[in-house]
Amino acid sequence: MNYSQSVAIVTGASSGIGRQIALDLAARGARVVPVARRGELLAELARQCAGLGAEVEPLVGDLADRAFVARIVPRTLERFGRLDLLVNNAGIPKHKQIFDVTALDVERTLGVNFVAPALLTLDALRPMLRQGGGWLVNVSSAAGRMPPPRETIYAASKYALTGFSEGLALDLDGSNIHPIVLHVGPIDTEIWEKAASEAPVRFRGKKFPPSAISEAMFQCIEKGLYEATVPRSLWWAFLFKLLLPGPFRKGGARWDPVSREVIEAARRSARG
Repeated sequence: MNYSQSVAIVTGASSGIGRQIALDLAARGARVVPVARRGELLAELARQCAGLGAEVEPLVGDLADRAFVARIVPRTLERFGRLDLLVNNAGIPKHKQIFDVTALDVERTLGVNFVAPALLTLDALRPMLRQGGGWLVNVSSAAGRMPPPRETIYAASKYALTGFSEGLALDLDGSNIHPIVLHVGPIDTEIWEKAASEAPVRFRGKKFPPSAISEAMFQCIEKGLYEATVPRSLWWAFLFKLLLPGPFRKGGARWDPVSREVIEAARRSARG
């Protein structure tokens, strides 16, 4: 991969993993289209990318808005004339008791975490086919293989993204368009604070820096890999779930149990 003068779209670029990937692409000479909702943070990122010598076209908008999603690839082509790399990184948490999840929660979480990446991928295929190839990177989650307690809807969105990515690897075989899925574990980003605002977060383990995901992405691109897991130790958990699904479910439920008070409150609410 010759990153110099290549063109990359990076969603969720205002902070965390997306910001790190955008900066690392800019440092490698790529032209970057960072996408995010928060204009001030995106403007600061654009200044930093420009300081690294990169051309930048920041796009401010909400990926839950399909009209905005539909403008991203056309605007990229209008500005730079090509598209080499699409990084579907944007995602929102949904850490709630299932009894409290609303239809709007389901629609927005699936919309941002899966529907928007799928639509952007479809839009990216035509220019990549015209120019002979490209890379499609989907930042999924360990939750896309083993759902944590209180994250049923979030896990569903990431399962969808993981399945989509694995299907792309079959459907795009021979096209020179390379899909990559990154299975992300605990990364030190603001998603933890957002999740905790809805329900207490039990996890107290080590959190890895966003640079670990960026490094994994570049390794996949440069070595022709279809997926990576960060940290790699998550494979032990994946294997445990695959081989012993019953004990895995019981262990997860006991690790972060639903209190009797929560169930009784939900039952009272259901009775009206």
